[in-house]
Amino acid sequence: MKKFVWLALAIVCLGTAAFAQGNKDARVSPRFVDVKLEDFVNWLREKSGTNIVVFQGGDQLVSLELTDVPWRDALEVASEKAACIVEERQGGILAVTRPAPFTLITTGPKDIREVITLIASVSKANIVVAPEVEGTISLSLNGVPWRDALDVTCKTRGYVVVEENRGILRVVDPKTLERQMESKSYQLRYLRPRSIYQPHIKSDFLQPIPMQTQQAGKSDASATFTVLKALQKALSASGQMDYIESQNVIIVRDTAQVHNQIESIISRLDIEPSQVYVDVKFVTTQNNKLLDLGVDYGDTGPTATVSMGAIPITLPFGLGSEGWEDSIIANQAQSGPFADPLLNAGSTVIPSTVFGELNFTGVQATLKLLQQDTKSEVIQAPKLNVLDGTPATIFVGETIRYAEAKSEQGQAGGLQLSLAEAGGSPVEVGFQLLIVPHVVPGTNTLTMDVIPKETSLSGTGSSALAPAGFDVFTIGASGLEGSIALPRTRSSTIVTTMMVQSGQTMVIGGLTTESDTKTESRVPGLSSIPLLGELFKYNKTDRQRRSLLVFLTPTIMHTSADAENVLQRELLRRKTHLKGEIKAMISPATQAAIDAQKGQ
Repeated sequence: MKKFVWLALAIVCLGTAAFAQGNKDARVSPRFVDVKLEDFVNWLREKSGTNIVVFQGGDQLVSLELTDVPWRDALEVASEKAACIVEERQGGILAVTRPAPFTLITTGPKDIREVITLIASVSKANIVVAPEVEGTISLSLNGVPWRDALDVTCKTRGYVVVEENRGILRVVDPKTLERQMESKSYQLRYLRPRSIYQPHIKSDFLQPIPMQTQQAGKSDASATFTVLKALQKALSASGQMDYIESQNVIIVRDTAQVHNQIESIISRLDIEPSQVYVDVKFVTTQNNKLLDLGVDYGDTGPTATVSMGAIPITLPFGLGSEGWEDSIIANQAQSGPFADPLLNAGSTVIPSTVFGELNFTGVQATLKLLQQDTKSEVIQAPKLNVLDGTPATIFVGETIRYAEAKSEQGQAGGLQLSLAEAGGSPVEVGFQLLIVPHVVPGTNTLTMDVIPKETSLSGTGSSALAPAGFDVFTIGASGLEGSIALPRTRSSTIVTTMMVQSGQTMVIGGLTTESDTKTESRVPGLSSIPLLGELFKYNKTDRQRRSLLVFLTPTIMHTSADAENVLQRELLRRKTHLKGEIKAMISPATQAAIDAQKGQ
């Protein structure tokens, strides 16, 4: 029955703890009733991937109900309920033991040597007491682990307990240890000083990192490797520490007590960092709606023009009265000296008189009933594998160079135009993503600094001089005019810090820009006529909508098994997508032939 309860509750716990197998930062929610301590330790071993050995107390029954706690804390609580302790030994092995309880209540000062002898007899431990250990102490201990009783007793009198080989314990004066310093080397696996070569990340939203102290192409590890500074604080006054950068090894010469502290510090710091697989989809959409309605008369509207002809002067004479003035001025009968070729000394021509005209030949009326929708969608889908706490960036696009014009005064005094690459050239067009993930220890959560940026050309050029995305500008004067094409760019950027669960998709962008342009033109007077006036009106509406959406899905990879699962999932997705594309390209007849071939 107890085994059945153990299996049932274990299944519940496996369902509630959504962590990868072997995660040293795993958090668990155990709910056990009367389960052997050894079975509980086996379950934690699978969760944490840590070497845990039960020496004593494995048959003790424990009942435990905890919610979302680190697995190490759950181990400590369960061991305490079974009257056991957890010891960390060499190689990172955790040992669960059940030490003999020690009880001693003294009525007065008691010699420290006698107390140590009593502890040794109860625990059956091998304890060696140095000659300089002396003094008295008063105790009142009731059922505490014998090792805790020994440590407290020695520490009260200023002595230390040093564990030697084969589990032998030595009680000595710290000053004696200073004369017995030992040298040990510690191989670091994942901790390394910062490289002198740093990735160059170009962004308008980043602060430049100060250059490291460099000398002859080598970095000063003592200044950049902060782990060394922390370990140096644990050394004694006479302790020494050296770092071999080529082998990534620390050599320490100090007392055994200091070595124990350094081993404990390194075992907690030098752990395998997590990786984060980031799947990003950067979507930009643009929708243009154009509506034209009415009769477009152009920018000047309908026009009426009057042109005056050449009219012969008659005033102040009265032509046609057969007076003397009829003989000197041309009249309607074309009489007079200027009309008579024999009497006309010049080449006077009687013009055709045009009094005026109403001209509509310059009017072009166009009836427009048009609605036009233009939609565009750009999708960028970069994918990154990022080390925890390390910045990473990716850029997908192209680099466009452009020129600038300069005018100089020539030797002859005129202006000379010259072209050179512009100071702001080149311009990068495309998509860039900067990301810095930080995995929260012991959780399946991470915080992320994310900066996505999308840049595109927005010029209106459509010629060989000004390609798409460029605008044409005219420069120069005094007959030395020239044209130059310069790019016009449009960008969308988001700078954010967010917290997200592993495998959860978040939308970190939702920027929408809308612009409405309305144009109305009409012919005065005529446009006011009922019904007929609609022929003299023109309305134009232009609506532009631009949206920016960024979908981000990070996945924490604690182990190589997690990385393999992510890889297989991505390969399966790409294979399915490729099959869909190939199927869309195959005609129905070809597909039928393929199916028939498979049937045979």
